[in-house]
Amino acid sequence: MLRTRNDPFLVMAGLYLVVGLFATVGTLGVEAGVIDVLPRLRWLTIHFVTIGGMTQALFGVLPALAGSRREDTTNATVRNRWLQWLSLNAGYPLILIGMATGTTIVAVVGASLVLGALAGLLATVYRSKDPAVDGPSYFRTAPWFLVVGILAAFGMLLNVHGPGGYFGTIEAHVHANVWGFLALVAAGALFTVVPRLFGADLRYPRLRRVTYWGITAGAGGLVAGPWLARHELTMLGLVVYVVGTAALLANVIGTYRVGERAQPERFALLLGAYLWLAFPVPWAPLVLLFPETVPATAIEIAAIDGLVFGWMLQLAMAFLPIVAVGTKSDGAGFAARTTAASETVGTPSWLQIASVNLGMLALWLTAILPIGGTVDSLSLVGYLLVAVAWGFFAVDLWTALTTSSTSTAGSSGILSE
Repeated sequence: MLRTRNDPFLVMAGLYLVVGLFATVGTLGVEAGVIDVLPRLRWLTIHFVTIGGMTQALFGVLPALAGSRREDTTNATVRNRWLQWLSLNAGYPLILIGMATGTTIVAVVGASLVLGALAGLLATVYRSKDPAVDGPSYFRTAPWFLVVGILAAFGMLLNVHGPGGYFGTIEAHVHANVWGFLALVAAGALFTVVPRLFGADLRYPRLRRVTYWGITAGAGGLVAGPWLARHELTMLGLVVYVVGTAALLANVIGTYRVGERAQPERFALLLGAYLWLAFPVPWAPLVLLFPETVPATAIEIAAIDGLVFGWMLQLAMAFLPIVAVGTKSDGAGFAARTTAASETVGTPSWLQIASVNLGMLALWLTAILPIGGTVDSLSLVGYLLVAVAWGFFAVDLWTALTTSSTSTAGSSGILSE
């Protein structure tokens, strides 16, 4: 029997990720010359993954990660969560419509509704019953970067920019949403879930603060630098960010090595995700300092593809299906529920892992190789391989969302957390 009381944020995340898969198939059609170029298709696809998929999922699980408990089921709490869901899912389609049609007022109204949903999420997170669950407040800090990202989006829509101009605002928008909001939530979630998932205590617990401050301060520099047109601030932020991310990976890899070495497929997706997050780092100084010498535009396109399809999508592949089941399970805590769910949900296939990473390699090669037919072929192959892996993931996610088990029966869903 299908589950009917899934978390509605996760259901919407699944729907948007499936729509994003169809958009990627559309991109394949464009690359192959089968269909005409569709306006803003690439940016729509990216937003299907970011706001449509990952942001919906994080709205769903952030209260649980921040320490909220299932007994917090007051009418005010449940009403606030439903208002968040309605505001987010009314605002996001308006943003997409505004982007696709070039209608500024529609996009502004949509962004305002999303900002209202975010205010409600912040209220929920700050009322969590165990604010010290993750040590440094990854989950309380992260949404503020999304606030900055939305404000930068308003700047783009209303043509209000800082010294960095329009492109500086775009970079600040992307960096705040991805390198700030998503990265902080991902780091805090990994510190919460990985020790149980890999069967060992966190290998270097003191490095949690290095990760927190490295990502927080580094992302701050990566946001402020482009907006202010100060390359030195961007570079400093990048260096600090790399230190924080390196501390995170040292902890994750160290914990896996001393643990039971279970879930190797999820571990491989995790490593692949952070490979494509880190891959643009050595290129960034060249793009900033020698934009006329290196193919800056092609590298920036490949970097964004890497963040969306290489990093975000692989993290979703690794953890979103078990989170979807874990949110339906009763238990003492989110990490425990998610770990238990990992034993009932099938692991990702090695074919899926190879496909998404080879696809990302092909897409990055398009930025490095000389322009010509080879680049066009590599782009087609890259999107095709990503689409294949994405298809596997879509099946895994909807299997998790519709699974029925005695361990999850009767739970009320994360809106009650």
